[in-house]
Amino acid sequence: MSGVPGHDILGLGRPRPDGSAARVKGLVRARLGLGDDATLMVTELHCHEDGCPDVETVIALMRAGKDRVSWKIAKPMAEITDQDLAVIG
Repeated sequence: MSGVPGHDILGLGRPRPDGSAARVKGLVRARLGLGDDATLMVTELHCHEDGCPDVETVIALMRAGKDRVSWKIAKPMAEITDQDLAVIG
């Protein structure tokens, strides 16, 4: 069904897991010293509008009793390095 035009208009297609999300979560946890009580979500989004990157990775941090925080990195999650995460602290 992924070949149907307009089927994945939001760019939320589910690629085969390659471990990138878990790797990025591990890097974020280490950089911020997060424990298991923090929830991290790592999502890769595709943009089809002018002026935005073709692919960006969104990292969201959720902790009980604290505001949700999120960061965007203008590259696919498979390419993110610890140096790219300097934007989060």
